[in-house]
Amino acid sequence: MPAVPEPVEGSFILFTLSFTCPVEGSLLYSFMIKFLFSFPQWLRVLFSLVYLAIVAFLSLMPADEVPQIELFTGFDKLLHCCMYFGLTVLACWTFHSEEKRIRILYIVLFSAAFGLMMEVSQLEMHAGRAFEWTDELSNAVGAMLGAGGYVWIAGIFRRRQGDD
Repeated sequence: MPAVPEPVEGSFILFTLSFTCPVEGSLLYSFMIKFLFSFPQWLRVLFSLVYLAIVAFLSLMPADEVPQIELFTGFDKLLHCCMYFGLTVLACWTFHSEEKRIRILYIVLFSAAFGLMMEVSQLEMHAGRAFEWTDELSNAVGAMLGAGGYVWIAGIFRRRQGDD
């Protein structure tokens, strides 16, 4: 096991991140990847459906109930991207997309279509929310990044299985 360097004054955050974000090849990293791929199918489906319901709920909340958090310009778009990143990763994980890559394309298309459906629903519900193409673009970008992230993680898992 490599020696842990002594933290330099003022580097507490970097020191902490080195333990919470393990690097590829570390024992903790291998454990995390194996753990994620060991969940039974019914639990994967449950996680995905709950997450999908949360995304739908947050997307369709009336405007006066949505917390107005604007840390920087475009923060809303970052949230859209992150929500659909998570949705796509969970869907890929649920449907074992590492086994058949075409599933990844279908999942990205589903995620983008679901985002479009949420945007249209916001427009039709007349609850103070509006359809925005930039939101849909953020949803699609998040879905594509999520698929790429999943392919990367699944590739590491496959390599780890080959090492065992």
